[in-house]
Amino acid sequence: MMKMPDGGITMPERVQTARKTAVGAREHQTGQVTMDPDEGYTVGYDSNTEMKCMLVLLARPDVAGIESQVLFQWLEADGEIGKHFFDFRALMADGKRVAIMVKSEFRRRQAKVQNELAEVAARVPRSFADAVVVMTERDIDPVEYFNAEMMHEMRRPDPDADAAARRLLGEIVGSVRVQDLVEAIGLGARGFRAVVRLLRSHELELTLNVRITHEAHVRRRMSK
Repeated sequence: MMKMPDGGITMPERVQTARKTAVGAREHQTGQVTMDPDEGYTVGYDSNTEMKCMLVLLARPDVAGIESQVLFQWLEADGEIGKHFFDFRALMADGKRVAIMVKSEFRRRQAKVQNELAEVAARVPRSFADAVVVMTERDIDPVEYFNAEMMHEMRRPDPDADAAARRLLGEIVGSVRVQDLVEAIGLGARGFRAVVRLLRSHELELTLNVRITHEAHVRRRMSK
């Protein structure tokens, strides 16, 4: 949802995918994630792990964008059409595409599932994806997810705070404490959120794999 200048609101558009995600499933978590700072569209997910993978992927500097529920089809030996829905296909910053299957670690360890996934992966041509990977809850670093969730929650722009934070970028030499940047911005919590958005846009980066807090240290990212 985005507020308009006249006081009205616009609701986000639901992205149309090849496969609809489940709604109201009792056996597992389902839902939608509203994307982009302008709240322009939503993407559905079918599990808690899938939702976490989505946020983590979006926050990574080497990921330029993602597609959800991507249909891959192939011709079987008997003439039938085989199909598989990849949970995500990530467009990497270097132009490569990675097809991603999201499974629970329990299911991934099952021989039958491993064989099925291997068979699908072996059929994927470069025209569809440069690589195929499986992600489970074990691939989600708790610190990375904490930061990805914070970046998503604080993605909405604040023009004045963002401009003040961006003016400080040229003055940063080496690393600096987040709290020092917040104090220099001079807008309290708005300044903290602006710093988080600079991390989200990869203009800043954490010096260590730690949670984003006032005591964390950041530095300018020299290349995107």
